[in-house]
Amino acid sequence: MTSNKAHRGSEQVGQAHETPVAGGEDSVRRAIAQAFVPVRRFCFLQGGSWHEAEDIAQEALLRAWKGRARFDGRADPKTWIFAIARNCWRDRLRRKRRRPREHPMTEAMELTDTQPPPHAGLAREELGRAVRRALLTLPAEQREALALRESRGLKFRQVAEVLGVPVATAKSRVRYALLKLADELQGFRQEAR
Repeated sequence: MTSNKAHRGSEQVGQAHETPVAGGEDSVRRAIAQAFVPVRRFCFLQGGSWHEAEDIAQEALLRAWKGRARFDGRADPKTWIFAIARNCWRDRLRRKRRRPREHPMTEAMELTDTQPPPHAGLAREELGRAVRRALLTLPAEQREALALRESRGLKFRQVAEVLGVPVATAKSRVRYALLKLADELQGFRQEAR
């Protein structure tokens, strides 16, 4: 199992020594090329907006690209990339806590739509908001494990590696998260009947 320290060290740009990539640099390049959508989904499920998730995913993949020559091959390239994304997400959270929240007025906010949205669209939006609220009620370690798993990027073994926990712990965190989400969203399930 690769430690988080090893992941953080491997993403730093400008390290002095370079380690050859196990499996070839091509496997790392392919993993980076295919990682944007799953990494963006992971960041979104952590509680951000799509715009913020896209920014973090781009930052993580740029860090991975710059550090690709130092990838040592001890972990799967996909796991390594998600560890970088996780660190980028945490960096963003720390920066957010340090600065006050600002909500500038935009032109789009000033305009009002006079056409009511279709009923199906409203229901979808309401469900989306309920899911976002339910995700935010999860303990951080459960939300993070679920986000890694549901981003369609990682298997339980890889989730465990990124989080630095045993596979059984990763599985139980995801299971408890899903159970809590099902409980939180029970009202929507009953309405659909």
